Amino acid sequence: MDEKVKNYSWTYDLEEYTMTKDVAEDYTAKVQSRPTLDLKDISRLVAEERTEYRADTLENTHTLVEKKIIQMICQGYSVQTGTALYTPGITGLLMGSKGLFDPATNACVVNISPTQTLRKEVAKVTPTFSGNVRSMGGARIALVKDVMTGKTDGTITPGGMLDVTGTKIRCLNADGTGVGSLTLVNASTQAVAATITVLGINDPSRLMFTLPADLANGSYLLRVETYYSNSSTTLKSARLIEYPIALKVGGGGDSESPDEI
Repeated sequence: MDEKVKNYSWTYDLEEYTMTKDVAEDYTAKVQSRPTLDLKDISRLVAEERTEYRADTLENTHTLVEKKIIQMICQGYSVQTGTALYTPGITGLLMGSKGLFDPATNACVVNISPTQTLRKEVAKVTPTFSGNVRSMGGARIALVKDVMTGKTDGTITPGGMLDVTGTKIRCLNADGTGVGSLTLVNASTQAVAATITVLGINDPSRLMFTLPADLANGSYLLRVETYYSNSSTTLKSARLIEYPIALKVGGGGDSESPDEI
């Protein structure tokens, strides 16, 4: 870790915790989103601090290392880097003593755990409350599916359709009509990259719409701003629902969960 960095801070909002119905004042802390950095960004930042290294050289070298890490993991090796330990695993139960692998219930995965080095550095972070309290009312986006490819790993296809499922995600204006605000926000700049105005499906548990054909390569956050509460009630102020996994055009997607791929 860079010894020049002495102070870290994560700003968080409060989001109501809906699993405990009998407790009204319990919340979870949601760290505010910051731009998603890719390998090119990291290489540039290192080169800015260490002028003896070229950003493109760092990026190319690390790309080769990452490809080799993937190959070795797929061959069954565990790999430890400075930030994470990758270990092969198989999910699900295998019935009987013959060890029969059933693709319907079993899958090859990679379990990812942060290293002690990363844990020690994260322990230095100072959490800072933003003062914002999100009234979600159980609303959440659970899954985003690229209809063209069938993928749910965050990769999306320009010009293709997205099938979004969740809870209380119907997109409505303040008067309870039309389409509220449904946008794709550039994860690096936080600028709105696309505004969706036509929905094929706009239900409380499902949204379906077509992506712009000219959507550039990059990482995006899906944001739904809606006044929907239930079939007979609208909210006094808009609720902002954001998908927690960055959607990517080009360069592959993220894993479906932070712990395994």
